[in-house]
Amino acid sequence: MKDLETGKKICFVILHYNAIEATRKCIKSIMGLEGAKNIYIVVVDNASPNQTGRILWEDYRENENMAVIIKESNDGFSVGNNEGCDYARRRWDPDFLVVTNNDIEFVQKDFAIRIQKEYAENTFAVMGPDIYNPVRKIHQSPIADKPPDKKRVNRTIFLNGMMLGVYPIIYPFMKAYFRRQEHGTSAQGYQEYKENVCLMGACLIYSREYMDMRDKIFDPETVFYYEENIQSLWCIHHKKKTIYQPKLTVMHFEGEATKTVSGQEKDRIRFRMKNILKAAKVYKRFLAEIEHEKEIGAD
Repeated sequence: MKDLETGKKICFVILHYNAIEATRKCIKSIMGLEGAKNIYIVVVDNASPNQTGRILWEDYRENENMAVIIKESNDGFSVGNNEGCDYARRRWDPDFLVVTNNDIEFVQKDFAIRIQKEYAENTFAVMGPDIYNPVRKIHQSPIADKPPDKKRVNRTIFLNGMMLGVYPIIYPFMKAYFRRQEHGTSAQGYQEYKENVCLMGACLIYSREYMDMRDKIFDPETVFYYEENIQSLWCIHHKKKTIYQPKLTVMHFEGEATKTVSGQEKDRIRFRMKNILKAAKVYKRFLAEIEHEKEIGAD
């Protein structure tokens, strides 16, 4: 494998929970990329109850280009990824960070080189690739042209709060709703290059321009949901360019970690709704802060 032509360092941060085979496939696909000597990997085990984090640590502990972090508690997407990104930045000081779900596989051997070429042509703070789900046969990014406004997030908060209050009654309807979502259609305009849109969070690429301005990659932190919207809102406010580039493609075998979690579907949907509600409230507060900064003319 040849090194990256420009010598830039790229670190992949993988959030792991239970699904060890998916994580191993993700790692293997990264290790197979061109430029392996300048590629680093951090795996964050989000307190997997099946102890697979410890197995991964044993498997890769002698690899100098890898680290496995074992967390004592599952604090969700933002906190787990922030810990991994912080470790990567302190240890390797990468030029690019790729934050990826463990159920992503990198099928383009020159993926790392494409990142650098794209940055040279279209300097970005954050880039999202085409995320293709081969099971559902849909393209999942971008998720929206712009982040939700106050009216929309208030509606989300109201509806989720109301429905959780009568959840035993409306559960059959919510079950049907979420199942329809699972069989959705491809993202609108996924074939086209786009700027300043909301990127799907299963795989995100950050340049130094973004890293140098933020102590945490995801801030404010949520447990699950709204991370992409918060990030998009921040980038728009600070005039940092985000791009969607379909020339970069990854495969998303969605739901591998979810399959390993026991429990009734009724409880899982309630859990999802509660976290959407919590995240929407975090987003609403952040949106208010941004609006206030605009009023006083602060950056």
